[in-house]
Amino acid sequence: MQDALRAAFPALPAALLEKAELLFRGVRFTPALASAAASGAAPGFWPYRKVDTEGRVEMVPVPYLFRMTSGAVARVRVDDTSDLSVTGDPEHGFHLSEGGVELSPVGFVARHAWQEARTTDGVTPFAAGVSQLGDMIVVNAAPGCEYFRAKDEQGGSRRCCYCGYGRFDRRSELLGQVPGEPALPADVYRRLGEIMRAAAEGSEARHIYVTGGSMLSPEQEAERYLPIIETVRRAVGDGMRVVAGSGAVSPADSQRFKDAGADACCYNLEAWDAATFAACCPGKAMAVGRERWIDYLLGAVEVFGRTNVGSAFVAGLELLPPGPAMSPAAMLASITEGAAFLLDHGVVPLYSPLWPVAGTAYGEHDGIDAELFVRLQVALHRLRAERACPVPQWIICPRCSYMLLEVDFDLALGPRG
Repeated sequence: MQDALRAAFPALPAALLEKAELLFRGVRFTPALASAAASGAAPGFWPYRKVDTEGRVEMVPVPYLFRMTSGAVARVRVDDTSDLSVTGDPEHGFHLSEGGVELSPVGFVARHAWQEARTTDGVTPFAAGVSQLGDMIVVNAAPGCEYFRAKDEQGGSRRCCYCGYGRFDRRSELLGQVPGEPALPADVYRRLGEIMRAAAEGSEARHIYVTGGSMLSPEQEAERYLPIIETVRRAVGDGMRVVAGSGAVSPADSQRFKDAGADACCYNLEAWDAATFAACCPGKAMAVGRERWIDYLLGAVEVFGRTNVGSAFVAGLELLPPGPAMSPAAMLASITEGAAFLLDHGVVPLYSPLWPVAGTAYGEHDGIDAELFVRLQVALHRLRAERACPVPQWIICPRCSYMLLEVDFDLALGPRG
């Protein structure tokens, strides 16, 4: 399956290349995907839109994550132009196939038992702002992002140019989120606590990531997250690690997060290059600014300690408008410069690929390609190996790293290369 990448990277382990190929090529929809979801695989957020010959549309649940023979997980990305597909059934097992030829067995991450829990007033975990990502619990009790509502001088949205899921919509309404207000209704915290207690009773989930839509100032961001972190920590006790995935906040507010029960934080800068950050993340540039964001990351290291602070990036924003349209070489130089700086200061950088999402600045075929993304990961692993600084599993681990490759590189090649 990985012939193209094998030619470019002959020294890399086959398992790394297989995951990269699967992430970028996706799989065609087949009934096997639907049967896997129906038989206990954790479903993805976006069902497959199946259109019959008469134009009728059916939304078909499909699994969220592949579990590969190497133990790695990968997002199930349905693309009907792909020549890869899933064959088989729950009774006899599933295989990745190409051109009618079975390539390798494949499984799916199962739905956790706590997802059957209901609050005292009958609310599901997802409706309470809780979802499953591998062995991670994602808490998003306020999904609406203020950057979608904030306008620039021309009346355009200040949302991040690649983001399609932060709109205020039916889900944010059901969670009682009021635009401009950091606080949530008391019932939201109560329901969240009930679901998190149910999740803590089992052993399937190992760590928790608290995230949500952004507020328009670091101070409001802290006020939004503090009661959520407190609720989560009170519900789960000391058994799971809690990461605050907010926008950047001041060192004093990072300390408040820690005092509330967070073990670590991840303030996502998204792009290291200054021009890329300004063009692609106008809300973050307006509300916080690049220099202050970096200062707050470094301040968080003083609070949580080295490698207990992370920052996620979207690799490929640099290549296309509204970014500065750098060459691939310039993009690699910029990203590795930023990664080296952050690693040297105790911050863990993580890079997901730019994939086109409907309704954003990018067309269907825009985005970074597999070979360039793997080339970037080779360079990033070298930086981590030189510093003996593998990605710590508090932020992302082999069981939840669904569209990143850092932990896979660290496991396959070792923390020192």
